[in-house]
Amino acid sequence: MKSRIMRYSLDGKEMLFFGTIKGLVNERKVLRGLVEEFQPDIFLLGISPEQMDGLRSYLSEPFEIYPDDYEVIYAIKLEEFGEVGLPVPTYLEAFAISKEKNIAMLPLDIPEKEYSDMFVKKVEFYHILWSNFRKKKLYRKKFEARTAEEFVMEWDREVNNLKPFREIERERERYMAQRIRDAVKNRKERKFLVIVELERLHGILKDLNLLHIR
Repeated sequence: MKSRIMRYSLDGKEMLFFGTIKGLVNERKVLRGLVEEFQPDIFLLGISPEQMDGLRSYLSEPFEIYPDDYEVIYAIKLEEFGEVGLPVPTYLEAFAISKEKNIAMLPLDIPEKEYSDMFVKKVEFYHILWSNFRKKKLYRKKFEARTAEEFVMEWDREVNNLKPFREIERERERYMAQRIRDAVKNRKERKFLVIVELERLHGILKDLNLLHIR
């Protein structure tokens, strides 16, 4: 399994990348430990601007969250590796730490309108039918993963089995990589903690030309 916590220098800025496992409650402790060690000036979060606004609203006045079928199946399978929570515990912890330590936060992912436009262009009706039929198979599937890290990568391969879905995830990686470049170039902070879902981490690092640096 490739590393999910990686440190680099990018254009003179210190960068710590954390590929988080969405849903695992214990990831909150992992993030807090990274913050204590690295002492970042800013969080770059792998969520959209709308998701960031939604988390702010949830934290100020919690409301009921209704996960979709895939999220429910994912959570059931992930529970083998630890307690699962929603919204994503890692991002909830980032918000808490940001408030405690006055750390700036910036969303990285594609805005919802752009994402919806891209989805409509790439995904045909029969792709959606395939995705719906796939749910029962995924629920019954015996995953071979021995760790949470292996599980999320195996899950990602399963749910993005069709080319259009893989292309969408690659577009997300490219978009987030460009947002990171822009932040590094335009922001005054020196130490950046990038928190993205593990499934997208290495694609982002590839787009930043960082994977060959060690």
